[in-house]
Amino acid sequence: MVNPTHLARPGNVARGRKASQRLGILAPALLVLLLAACAPGAFGPAASADPVAAELERTAQVLYHRMELGYLETGVYTTNALIDVKLPEGARWTLQEFASDGSSYLLVLTSSRLPERAWRVSPRGVTSFNPG
Repeated sequence: MVNPTHLARPGNVARGRKASQRLGILAPALLVLLLAACAPGAFGPAASADPVAAELERTAQVLYHRMELGYLETGVYTTNALIDVKLPEGARWTLQEFASDGSSYLLVLTSSRLPERAWRVSPRGVTSFNPG
């Protein structure tokens, strides 16, 4: 049990205020550091200076999320989830790998408008690569 008279002593009150002031300064600083560490992942991929590449990156992300939604709805991956995806001009997706039980897949998104770059789409996410 805490002795209330011990807490009311002037020295104890002053120490409590100092600790509270330090915490008031450190807590926001710590929060800013934690948020800064998460920022690249929290706001998605870095924006590309090339509008064609940015559009294709967004399309690859749409393909990934559609496949994930299809998986959540049916319990297996299926390309049926991609039937109504609108592809940018010159773009196409190709099914590279597909597990017979529907547990995994690999799509590759390419475009004639940007032949030096392509995107792999799998249950792990989206990655960009040079198909060269």
